[in-house]
Amino acid sequence: MNDIIFNLMLGLGIGSLYAMLGAGLVISYKGSGVINFAHGALAMYGIFTFDTAWNRGELFFPWVDFLPTNSLNVPVRITLAADGSWPMIPSLILALAMAALLGLGAHFLVFRPLRNAAPLGKVIASLGLALYLQGVALLNFGNSFPQPKSIVPQEALTNFLGLGKTFPRNTLYVIGFAILLGVLMWAGYHFTRFGLATRAAAGNEKGAVLLGYSPQTLAAINWVIASVTATLAVIIVGPIQGTITPIGLTALIVPALAAALIGGLRSVPIAVAGGLALGAVQTLLDIKRGSWFTGPALEWLQNGVRSALPLLVIVVVLVVRGKSLPIRGAVTERRLPLAPNPKRIFEHSVVWVTALVLLAFMFENSGDRTRFANSLQNGIVTAIIMLSIVVITGYTGQISLAQMTFAGIAAFFTARMMADGIGRGSNLVPVTGPGLPWPIAGLIGVIAAVIVGVIVGLPAVRIRGVQLAVVTIAAAVAIQSVYFENAYITQLRAGVPAYVKEPTFFGLDIGARSARVQNERPAFVIFGAILLALCAIAVANVRRTGVGRRFLAVRANERAAAAAGISVSRSKLLAFALSSALAGIGGVMLGFKQVEVSSANFGYGAGLGVLAFAYLAGITSINGALLAGVVLSAGGLIPTLSNYMLAGTNIDKYIGMLGGLAIIVTAIVHPEGVAPFFAHGMRQAGNWVVSVIPGADTIRTAYRGPRARLVQPVLAGSVVGFAVWLRKAQFIEDVYVWILVSLILLFGVSLAFARSLGSLSPSFGEAGRHWVNWGRHFGPVALIGYVVGWIIWPLRSGDVYSKLWMPILGALIALFIWSILKQLVGPRGSHDAAPAEPAVGDMMTAEVG
Repeated sequence: MNDIIFNLMLGLGIGSLYAMLGAGLVISYKGSGVINFAHGALAMYGIFTFDTAWNRGELFFPWVDFLPTNSLNVPVRITLAADGSWPMIPSLILALAMAALLGLGAHFLVFRPLRNAAPLGKVIASLGLALYLQGVALLNFGNSFPQPKSIVPQEALTNFLGLGKTFPRNTLYVIGFAILLGVLMWAGYHFTRFGLATRAAAGNEKGAVLLGYSPQTLAAINWVIASVTATLAVIIVGPIQGTITPIGLTALIVPALAAALIGGLRSVPIAVAGGLALGAVQTLLDIKRGSWFTGPALEWLQNGVRSALPLLVIVVVLVVRGKSLPIRGAVTERRLPLAPNPKRIFEHSVVWVTALVLLAFMFENSGDRTRFANSLQNGIVTAIIMLSIVVITGYTGQISLAQMTFAGIAAFFTARMMADGIGRGSNLVPVTGPGLPWPIAGLIGVIAAVIVGVIVGLPAVRIRGVQLAVVTIAAAVAIQSVYFENAYITQLRAGVPAYVKEPTFFGLDIGARSARVQNERPAFVIFGAILLALCAIAVANVRRTGVGRRFLAVRANERAAAAAGISVSRSKLLAFALSSALAGIGGVMLGFKQVEVSSANFGYGAGLGVLAFAYLAGITSINGALLAGVVLSAGGLIPTLSNYMLAGTNIDKYIGMLGGLAIIVTAIVHPEGVAPFFAHGMRQAGNWVVSVIPGADTIRTAYRGPRARLVQPVLAGSVVGFAVWLRKAQFIEDVYVWILVSLILLFGVSLAFARSLGSLSPSFGEAGRHWVNWGRHFGPVALIGYVVGWIIWPLRSGDVYSKLWMPILGALIALFIWSILKQLVGPRGSHDAAPAEPAVGDMMTAEVG
């Protein structure tokens, strides 16, 4: 019994950190109605600022040098002490000032513009803020993570409370500070004018305005208090928390959320007590797991019981009290963007599958450009996982942060089902398994992902929105420890990855890696592109059918959907099943691509990034999922192209920071994502091509007219045939001659086909006039971009500069920015007012366009 008491007391140290972070979450929620998933990231940057000032005598601002020149720079670092050390008290004051600055920035730059946004927009913005701070911290502080020094005495107390054991003195200090903080905050919010005003605004913002209080001023002050409290907490706890890392401190959001939810997002003292209790029980279970969890029935829990406890607490609190959790009395919130009805999905599948396969052959074994072959494989797999987010969040409105976790379950399960007791790859220790063929093993892996997805989705029967996001992120953290890092279940020890056998098709190798051990094989791209097209067609059919309309009805208004005869709980669980199946398919494909999969591939942070980039592209559309996966994601074409075109600038280091910043801007300016811009641009490009090529409009008219059944197969075959020509015609050594010959061939065949259909429209004269008008309209913008690119890139990249491609890239960027500005300020008006969600009855009778 003495051991249990002592271990509980010992756990109060880390519990104090949970308590103070949980109190900060309650404060930020009281002030602005936002459950801040970036709370741990704010504390992270604060303690890095403190540690760097105290031990290195330097201060780093929360930004980077963005000017494209090596001579004129934005100030990022200030040297505080030449000898590399600054006093502790000034360092502490500086860190708290930085925390206050970050709190004000979070309010005024991020969450104030989103005060009327949909809950998903606020969640995504907080995730974007966390990604931004993580990226900036890695850039400014490096990846040599320190062990924080304690600012309170650390001497051990012998025979603590007569228990016969030594107890760290600093643990008593942090416990006392957590309790003192809870008391002071409780008194401040109950007996001061500011506290009473904050509580009034949390209940009814309009009423607070009538009483003379500014809800936004109150929110800003509360953001400062929350950020300062979080920073002070991690500084005081110090070495008890272990090594400080950007991702590790950000992950503290899960136990902090559990503590805040125990307090009902209302009570700071109860949140503090809940955090202390959570830390105490966690530590006790961690110490006693070897003796308490024994035997076949419980041994598997030894590795993950600590991480599973916050999940259990969150689920119980939300399911039991979910209906009674506070809803901030704010003005009307926007809804999610409308989910467009997919059109011409078959035509798009033919064109884009052909394009991906062609690129795969072109980039195979192509020297430095081979990296694009790997990028294609990454993009295809990620796009499949992105489609799962379209179903669960875009169509049904359920915020899931565990999609990468479902993918990991499928990947690990597939690897175990294919294992045959022979050590392979990095793991020379045999892993037992039935040795099933890859189709059966992959199917079982997908089924396992569906089962877990439905179990994780069970709380969605009672809760939704941000509360469900809390459950899913806690589930992602717990599953990583309980399953991915559990040697008892996976038979993988010391972080060794799971080996996945490469797939074959009737004896043909369709794996990702070539004989050079490079992820460049076109066979895998063909395999993945066809599978991606089938998944996209399946999602499109879901959207078009009654199932999709029921999903949209649930997303729009659950009560109205239930009144219309829709089973809300069944629809939610079906959405979780379908989305986890898609995520599982993506996970299996990721296993085949990587050959060896580890828990790091499917951590909770990866799930946050996937959801964030899906939102950036357009979370309610198939186009958005494809764009996010193939083009925008961390391993997609744009980051890879940037590293290739701008070699020497190390732009890959900025991906996390830029991604987070782009996500925040998207959530504020254009919640529909960037996919509509690309779709609009592609439509404009298509109309332009039709207007400037003689006979193109004749073909388009026939394609849409009575002769469509004849023209459509011919055009589909032409797309494939032209791709084959491009591949086979590479015997022409000069690439520019190859391009010129291919374009002449394409024009000649198209012109002959248009002649066979009727008179040419446009004629050669009409096409010429369109070329002249296009040059007048777009030429100046392209010229400005060309000149700017010719000037700027050499300043930033030094000797690594292409006189051909860099200015062209500048012209394309200028045209892209100009088209976005035209759409934002064009006749369609501002995007501030989102369109209203269709009525349930409308969605039951007609498809929403």
